[in-house]
Amino acid sequence: METMIPVFDNHVHLQKKGENVNAAKRYERKGGKILNICNIPGEFRPSIDYFEEIYNETLSIAERVRKETSLTVLVTIGPYPVDALKSVEIIGKEKTEDLFLRATDYAGKLVQNGMAHAIGEIGRPHFNVDEDLWEFSNSLLEKQIAIAKDYDSPVILHTESATKETFMEISRMGERVGFKRWKMIKHYSPPFILEEENYGIFPSIISSRDNIRQAIMKGTTFFMETDFLDDPMRRGAVMDIETVPKRYIMLQQEFPELFEKYVQDSKINILRIYGVEI
Repeated sequence: METMIPVFDNHVHLQKKGENVNAAKRYERKGGKILNICNIPGEFRPSIDYFEEIYNETLSIAERVRKETSLTVLVTIGPYPVDALKSVEIIGKEKTEDLFLRATDYAGKLVQNGMAHAIGEIGRPHFNVDEDLWEFSNSLLEKQIAIAKDYDSPVILHTESATKETFMEISRMGERVGFKRWKMIKHYSPPFILEEENYGIFPSIISSRDNIRQAIMKGTTFFMETDFLDDPMRRGAVMDIETVPKRYIMLQQEFPELFEKYVQDSKINILRIYGVEI
């Protein structure tokens, strides 16, 4: 693959207990150029120190990848929404909200200082919860989006399996707090490329062959991702880190004209959303 093509996986996790930088090296050998490394939750405890530790671990891994590869590395940090449910069980809703807003604000400061590029994954549970917890999660998310607006930071969104209604609801949250919809990136998105599908939220598409083929036939305003977990107990989950370079080759072979537009638009979108020039 040509070296100037900005092969970009918008959502991977790297862990100390996993392949760590070796996974990034595999990605680079396959033609990868840019990675967005997102923090992964640990053994939760309801303390701001917990969040500082997982943020710092992610920043440390990212710096090691920069030193040992030629990859451009983005970093996304933030309080994982499922941890909020654990927190509610331990300290209740009011203290949980305060803790998670502080953790979001801390992430925003790191974005503001140039150490990270986005706040996330923030969002709401991807499984059924009772109505009270669902309302709490949505209220917390809207307040987190408002904090991200104060720092002019993109957000990476974790939600249930997304439908058009999901995109509409989250888009309205952004509108209520004055947040730019295109700076809201839906992690693990289906191939919802058209505005009538995604309501202006930017889709980061889980990179199955069918998803990427469907996406490119609708437009070029999307990122690809694997949600690689770097978990020794689940090797290759959610998708292996070598997948996105393969999808770029697939697009180049099957949709050459659309591929050229996708490459150019990706450079524009990475700069517009993350402030990184490729």
